[in-house]
Amino acid sequence: MHADEAGAAALVAAAQAGDEDARERLIAAHLPLVYNVVGRAMGGDADVDDVVQETMVRVIGSLAGLRDPSSFRSWLVAIAMNEVRRRWAARQLAPLAGLDTMEQLSDPAGDFVDVTILRLGLSGQRREVAEATRWLDERERDLLSLWWLETAGELTRAELVEALGIPAQHAAVRVQRMKEQLEVGRLVVRALDTAPPCPGLSALTPGWDGRPAALWRKRIARHARACAVCSGHRRELLPVEGLLAGLVLVLPPQHLAAHTFSSVSASVPASVSASASAPPSGRRLLRGGRRPAQLVGGVVAAVAVLGAVSVLPSGHPAAGAGGTALAVVTPAEPSTEPTPTPTPMPTPSPTPSPSLPSAPPSTPAATVAPAPSPTPSVAPKSLERQLVDLINAQRTKAGCAQLRIDPRLHAAAQGHSADMVANHYFDHADPQGGQPDARITAAGYQWSAWGENLDQDTKSPAKVLSDWMDGAIHQQNLLDCRYTDTGVGTAPDSGGLVWTLDLAAPL
Repeated sequence: MHADEAGAAALVAAAQAGDEDARERLIAAHLPLVYNVVGRAMGGDADVDDVVQETMVRVIGSLAGLRDPSSFRSWLVAIAMNEVRRRWAARQLAPLAGLDTMEQLSDPAGDFVDVTILRLGLSGQRREVAEATRWLDERERDLLSLWWLETAGELTRAELVEALGIPAQHAAVRVQRMKEQLEVGRLVVRALDTAPPCPGLSALTPGWDGRPAALWRKRIARHARACAVCSGHRRELLPVEGLLAGLVLVLPPQHLAAHTFSSVSASVPASVSASASAPPSGRRLLRGGRRPAQLVGGVVAAVAVLGAVSVLPSGHPAAGAGGTALAVVTPAEPSTEPTPTPTPMPTPSPTPSPSLPSAPPSTPAATVAPAPSPTPSVAPKSLERQLVDLINAQRTKAGCAQLRIDPRLHAAAQGHSADMVANHYFDHADPQGGQPDARITAAGYQWSAWGENLDQDTKSPAKVLSDWMDGAIHQQNLLDCRYTDTGVGTAPDSGGLVWTLDLAAPL
């Protein structure tokens, strides 16, 4: 599908080495992809341009840490999805906007459905598919963004899975459910557009305000299935994959391209050194998001979720051969005000050893020295303490404060590891759709930012750290100086242990 993968990897390597021309070509080549991912995920939101620019700035700024240039596209898409989730999460944390500012949250003129129809010249059933996407539930936006591009031939299924930050099997189920909902939306669009309108449908919708909503989707679809006039529309619908296959990307507006280039140029040093470290051997799952986020079959990482998230399937160049890792980043925008350091929770201080004189006094020959007291045995460190100590050593090198183990975050992490093993899944989201932020809140921790990393089939804390020090989202979570508290939970499974690391900063 992507014929010049070797050339693309060479371009990435040149940009990592500090080649400014290569960096600009890299931005130009991938800006349309990022614009389509973000634009469709955020619909007509006024922040689309900002999120696209932030994504490219973050990508170029973190490029030196990308270990495998051939995995650039999947890494790029995961970061884009993480930035989308970060923006949604930050907005949820912000005070409710007044009526005078609500209009700033959406841009009807920038509705990505209209932009797609206009710029791609869609008509007939292709146009209806685009309009049907408005009838999807909000939680399906991320998936629609990626699946549309997969169907159009711009992304692979592996890249879709990695950007979602969930296992491949789970992604397949979600895609199927989303497609079913999209088919319902196509039926609704066709029924509403039919002229003359169906009398039964007209009698059903006098109270409808014209805005797509789940309740009206169900009502109109129920009518269309039972109505002799409307039910025939379903037989006329062509397979959606055939309608979208081969569609080109929606090109970003010129002002966005110009602003993006200037933003990246102003934010990135002229020279970037490449990383020579070898790829980790464990399986990772990245979500951000969080995740990215990037995840599955073996690894899960959550990105900001900030929401970000993506999955690295077995065999993915960035996934390695051993266990699995998943990283989630939470959605909180960095505050412009200094974050007050919370008062640390009291911990029992070790009993100080009695001070010894610099030189022992001479003992008369006839005096028998008392037998030394037996040295008390030192309890071995817990797995949680071992891993946090290793992470703190890396944070010290990066200039970040030491993480403190918080019992509430420990409880959230431990509960999630145990639940993953008990219910046979590996993901930031539980089978009921619960996300890391909900678990952390339920444990009693009031957060301003959070992140989560997962790892699987790994027994050693040092190996877990190695999996997460990947130069990407996992490592960004570990070395994010906003976080002050952490908790680690482990649970045994057939391959070793399932690990959950929750990171957070208090309100």
